[in-house]
Order: sequence, then structure tokens, then C-alpha cells
Amino acid sequence: MDAVLRKKINILIHLAGADGHFDDSERAFIYNICLRHGVDLETIGELIANPDPIGSLGALSHAAAVDYLTDSILLMLVDGKVLPSEILFCQEMGIHLGFPKLAVDELIAEIKDDLHISYDELHSLVLALPHPSK
Repeated sequence: MDAVLRKKINILIHLAGADGHFDDSERAFIYNICLRHGVDLETIGELIANPDPIGSLGALSHAAAVDYLTDSILLMLVDGKVLPSEILFCQEMGIHLGFPKLAVDELIAEIKDDLHISYDELHSLVLALPHPSK
């Protein structure tokens, strides 16, 4: 598994635990991403059991930052409950990924009640956010 995917999975694992409950739908979301990228089940289990610290996100490309934020927001929505701790985590991730705080806050406020937003629709909204590496 490459470092970019590993970092993204670690972010998603931390987000899934942000509310103190790692929901089965959140676990399935993470497994699905990993399996699509050819990560074996044992490695996924190890990552979930022992996630790495999040660390720096400044060196990511714009495309990777958009991908990270899109998947983070989708994970926040996947269990049908959008909790304040998850919102805060996504807002902080957006800022660490280089997106302006106000833009991230507005996006999350706009979509947090749309539990059925598609990946493509959300990806387009995140892609449209201002970002220094655009």
C-alpha cells in the first residue's frame, strides 16, 4: 500500500472513532476503499486496530486533498448520524488539507443533512472549493 493511501485510511479510521463509536457502516466504508485498492484483510484489520498518527498533510497534491476531504465527508454521513465531533474532525481535516475554513464550513453545513449525496456530486463540490495548489 502506498503512503498516500495509508495516510487516507488512517484519517478515515481516526474520523470513524471521533464520536467514540466505530460504527459497522463506517468500518464497511473503510474496508471497501481498502479492498478496491488491493489491500488484504489482515492489513486492514491491523490498520484499524493500530492507526498511525495523522501527521502532516501539506505535501499532498490538490487531487489527493480533494479525494481525502470527499471520502472524509462521505464517511461522516455513512452511518446516518452526523455528530458534532465528526463535523469538527472534517472541518479540521479540510483546513489541514489546505482548504479555507469558511469554505469547508459552508460546504459541510450545506450537505450534512443530505445523507444520500453521491460520491460524484460531493467530489464536484469539494473540487470547486478554493485551494492554494489549484
